[in-house]
Amino acid sequence: MKEPDGAKQVLLVDHIEGQCRAIVGFKDDDPRSAYMCGEPVYQRPGKKQSSWCAYHYGQMHATAVDRHGVTDQVRDIPKPVSIARNP
Repeated sequence: MKEPDGAKQVLLVDHIEGQCRAIVGFKDDDPRSAYMCGEPVYQRPGKKQSSWCAYHYGQMHATAVDRHGVTDQVRDIPKPVSIARNP
């Protein structure tokens, strides 16, 4: 899934229902004037409408391992071992 190109971004005040709500920037670096993604939102069958497009939905629900591609490093980390001690 590719990242949106920003062609559909809208200001928060111009945002309408059905557009992705992911903040992608700010007008004139003013945090009160946020740009939203604006792509059509992701709709899963049988579920309520999402607030994000398919790309941002995937970003929000991916694990840190998926986002940073460190799966090989995670496998190399040893698992903790519990030690039972007698008093």
